[in-house]
Amino acid sequence: MNTMTGPITRPEPLREAVYSRIVALIAGGELAPGKAVTEASLAKELAVSRTPVREALLRLEADGVLRSALAKGFVVKPLLHREAAELYPILATLEGLALTTSSPGQFDLVQLRELADQITEEQEPVHRWQADTRFHEQLVASSGNTSLIELVAKLRTNLSRYELEYMRRVGSREDADQQHREVLDAIEDGDMARAAHSLVRHWQVGMGTVLAWLKD
Repeated sequence: MNTMTGPITRPEPLREAVYSRIVALIAGGELAPGKAVTEASLAKELAVSRTPVREALLRLEADGVLRSALAKGFVVKPLLHREAAELYPILATLEGLALTTSSPGQFDLVQLRELADQITEEQEPVHRWQADTRFHEQLVASSGNTSLIELVAKLRTNLSRYELEYMRRVGSREDADQQHREVLDAIEDGDMARAAHSLVRHWQVGMGTVLAWLKD
């Protein structure tokens, strides 16, 4: 069974479980750009009531992932060059801030290096994207800044559509693996300014690659 479809079974609050599953469906391409999304169809697919589905869809509209189609429900927004050009610098700045406001001792470097290795070893686009997401989430979570963590999570929900679609259509960026290691090396050396600079540069390179692809 595809883990992105089927009834909700997660041991977490239903509202969050439904939201997470719909995000996975969008990021994984099952709900592709331009596709109509309705409360009724998702509630049936996930075997839940329509209330948590409605809440999740409204939240995703606020996140910039969906747009209202009035009586037809919602539509997954298309991938736009302009939007990507706006999102990448913001995310880069916020993740860089997470590092510059943290101390090296706040980071579990063993776990982060394991995640970096998983990203390198994983060839399947969705699984690689999932490992990459966990890596960046762990970096930001280590800051302990709840507001920053929430802001970054909201941005990543939207930007993940661009990242994963690029991976599926073009392939992974080998330079990204080395950039991840440069960030971790800087943290291990206790140089958080260098770590933040490397992380921001990582996002800048990724932005250039994705924007060039969107233009084609």
